[in-house]
Amino acid sequence: MGLVSKRKKPTKGCVKITLLAHPESAKIRIMTNSKTEISLTKKVFAKIVSAVSAIALAVSLAGAVSAEEYTESYDAYADNGTAAVQSADDAATAQSADVKVAGAVAEKPKLDQVKLIRETKYSDATHPYNRQTSAITVNWNAIDNAQKYEVYMKTKQKDGTYGTKWKLMGTTAGETSFTVTGLKRNWSYAFKVRAKASGYKTGKCSKVQKINTARIDYDRAGWKAMCRIVYHEVGGINDSMWDAPIVYVSDCVVNQYEAAKYLNDSLWAPYYRRYSSIQDVIYRSGGFMSDAGLAYDGATYGRVTDKVKKAVYGAVYDKVTVSGIDHDDGVYYWCNTSYRPNSYKVAYSYKIPWGYFNIWTEYWG
Repeated sequence: MGLVSKRKKPTKGCVKITLLAHPESAKIRIMTNSKTEISLTKKVFAKIVSAVSAIALAVSLAGAVSAEEYTESYDAYADNGTAAVQSADDAATAQSADVKVAGAVAEKPKLDQVKLIRETKYSDATHPYNRQTSAITVNWNAIDNAQKYEVYMKTKQKDGTYGTKWKLMGTTAGETSFTVTGLKRNWSYAFKVRAKASGYKTGKCSKVQKINTARIDYDRAGWKAMCRIVYHEVGGINDSMWDAPIVYVSDCVVNQYEAAKYLNDSLWAPYYRRYSSIQDVIYRSGGFMSDAGLAYDGATYGRVTDKVKKAVYGAVYDKVTVSGIDHDDGVYYWCNTSYRPNSYKVAYSYKIPWGYFNIWTEYWG
């Protein structure tokens, strides 16, 4: 069955399509002149070429289920008046056959790649208040023409890897943030997002972002309380030689609350059980310092240094954030005596002159 001309050669809108060998999967593969390969079912292919008057199909393709049946199921006609292939049989066996058609199907534009917004440290943008141990919010920039976004996640494994299989966690209807809930406390997760829209090719997935859940839950007031007590206990000093005290005092504050609320520690749970939040423990328990006392000593949140904030954040999310110093989840006390402590539970001891201006002797426990 040869290709026979039915129309005059078009003067414009002529696009080359390469008809690839037909597999037994009952699908037609075509390649446009932009080298984009598309796989279509026979019915879809028939509708497309009919809609643009590109090729006339003499008989239905619905009954063809193999390459042989496919090649003998229709007569195709080229708009340029010449046969692009000698017979329909050749189309199935040849590597490719060129057919010039008018009004060819336009290739779908592709959506841009999503760019995730960096983890926000000192607010609830990434870590929802009072749900930091079990929820993470992923945020990204909007993509032009996107109608929805798919959010995928992988969980860190015990061996430290994240595995190979991504899980679709949800789809937003155009919103550029998504909160994943039901997560494990003090654990790491990997996320990626891609944009989708009808009439567009799905965008490339974003780069992978890894985010940890917290060791403890807290709200804005709790965050401020932790930062203020650490700032106070290191005398407001921001010198690099105080990096270790800043890190370890942050550990002590978080460790005590975690031990009481989440680990049911026999020492700390009875003592802090009556308090519902980290700020209540700091301000009201008597183990730290009151709100008024901190304010009287000048330990307001406005004065808290960035280094203290980083250290507290690192203690809460188990991250190294200051001078490469690892956090220690086994310390619970700090003191300012000049002797070396014997207990592993003491973070450090140091001797300082009145006024908190200089360090005399350092001991790291």
